[in-house]
Amino acid sequence: MASLERTTARLRLRRVTMADLDAFVALETALRAAEEPPREPPAVASSAGYLADFARVWDRGELGYWAIEFLGQVAGFGGVQPKLWRDRRCWNLYYRVDPAFRGLGIATETAREAVAAGSSVHPGWPVLVETRPWNTAAITVAERAGLTRQPTRDGDEHAVLLLETALGRNDDAT
Repeated sequence: MASLERTTARLRLRRVTMADLDAFVALETALRAAEEPPREPPAVASSAGYLADFARVWDRGELGYWAIEFLGQVAGFGGVQPKLWRDRRCWNLYYRVDPAFRGLGIATETAREAVAAGSSVHPGWPVLVETRPWNTAAITVAERAGLTRQPTRDGDEHAVLLLETALGRNDDAT
C-alpha cells in the first residue's frame, strides 16, 4: 500500500500509524480549543482508539487515511477509506487540518488527492462526505474536490455530499 501514499508539490500524504498518536492528539486538542465555546482536550485513550481504527484499514491492505505532512511536520489527517453507506460501498472522505495551517489549501489539496487515489483503487465507488450542515468549511472543501450536496432525507443529521464516478453505481461489495 506504500504506492497509495502520495506526494504533491507541497504535501507528503502517508499512511497513518500509531507513531502519529502525539500529532493526532495535538490536532484534536487544537481543533477543540478553536471551537466556540472551546471544548476539553480529548482523552488520549479515545484518540488512540480512533487512530488504531485508521491504521487497521491499512493493515488490512486497503487504502486508508493519511497523515498530512507540510513543511516537514504533521499538519493534519485526511484521505479516503472504505465505508458501507446506504447499502453501497463507497469512499468516506475525511480531512482535519490544524488551525495553524488553515487557509493554505491543505484540506482541498488532500481531498483532491484522496479522490484520485480512491478512483485508482475502486473506480466505481462514489466518494462521500457527511458533515454537520453548519460546517461550511468542510462543505466548501468537499465541493472543491468535486462533490455535490445531496437533498436531505428524513432522518439525516448530517449534510451529505457525494461524487458519483463516471462508472455510476457499483454494487461491488469488495
